[in-house]
Amino acid sequence: MVRILHAGDFHLDSAFGALTPEQSRQRRMESRRSPERLVDWANDHGVQLLLLAGDLFDGGDLCGDTAPLLAQALAQFRGQAVIAPGNHDPYTPESPYARTPWSDNVHIFTEDRMQTFSFPELGCAVHGAAFTAPECPADRVLSGFRAPEDGLIHIGLLHGDVTGSASRYRP
Repeated sequence: MVRILHAGDFHLDSAFGALTPEQSRQRRMESRRSPERLVDWANDHGVQLLLLAGDLFDGGDLCGDTAPLLAQALAQFRGQAVIAPGNHDPYTPESPYARTPWSDNVHIFTEDRMQTFSFPELGCAVHGAAFTAPECPADRVLSGFRAPEDGLIHIGLLHGDVTGSASRYRP
């Protein structure tokens, strides 16, 4: 059975505007260590599949080394990592997801409709979609999608909320 770890909402480079400047600086430094700590924990516990459900970045205004820092941490992960960009860090041609070189074990959804990454060696497939703008209605995401009956474990990975069908953040 595949060992999976799910995480998201790191909000790297958040301004932490409600804090004092010193508290904000300290919190940003702590949060920048989150990906490395997560990967260390995953490797120590034999995780094979890391699912990251968006908002890894707090927006497009990042420090120059933030996306490479995340990419470097994920490159150290011994398994496969899958990212579904969220509403604070949508996938666009200018996004850190598109501009950053990622290792071969990192797989990123790039469209606002379901895509699939298959991992037969793990006996599973991950289906998901990216936010491609800060607001993406839910109606398009699952349109026409059906997981195949192929003996694999099928996992869904989306960033969103569960407040109802009127949400702009994909219930």
